[in-house]
Amino acid sequence: MARTVTAPFQPTVTARSHCVTSAGVFSLYGPLKKLRLRPAFSEFILVRGGSAMTAPDNSRAARSRRLLIAFSVLVVGLMALGAVSFVRYARHHKPNPLVVAVAPFDIFIPGLEAWRVRLAEGVTAQLDSLPPLSAISQAVVRERWQGQSRPEIAAVELARRTSAGLALYGRLDSVANRNDSVRVQMIVIEAGTGRVLIGVDRRWAAARLTDLPRVLALQVRQNYRYPSD
Repeated sequence: MARTVTAPFQPTVTARSHCVTSAGVFSLYGPLKKLRLRPAFSEFILVRGGSAMTAPDNSRAARSRRLLIAFSVLVVGLMALGAVSFVRYARHHKPNPLVVAVAPFDIFIPGLEAWRVRLAEGVTAQLDSLPPLSAISQAVVRERWQGQSRPEIAAVELARRTSAGLALYGRLDSVANRNDSVRVQMIVIEAGTGRVLIGVDRRWAAARLTDLPRVLALQVRQNYRYPSD
């Protein structure tokens, strides 16, 4: 009797390759979009075609751009404020061509030293009474005056420090062999350029020194060429 050999049963196994596709990952990522994640944890590793990809942190770059823009606006604003302040300062401190700074007179005659201040105060008061001219007060002059070896230069510096357009300097000298007269010298200098505009050199009676401030102020008023002329 013939024997029938039956081969053992071998189940057929069909292998399926399981792979995670990018579509699957994005389908899982969809519900995560509803979550609010902090910027520090906003990077995800996505698998596409077997390679890893890192999502850029756009929020950090946007914040940097906003800070840069804000800083630029701040710098521009500060520059504009500085320019406006400088213009205001320049206008406020611009020398006024109608204002005179009268420096203390130099007296080189024994016994008349008191007229050093009296003449300056008298000329200042007289200039104030002759519009459109005016003069820096002697109280301010005493605070700002810095005498030096060349007082005419000190007078110009005084005018510039007080925003006066004109500097006035004068002196009294004795006249040889004459005790009843003095030599009066006065100059008016344009503070901006240092140019001498008016010069006075004359003899004056020593007994009439009280009238001298009025005469000197009138000399300035009549001989000064005003900017509007």
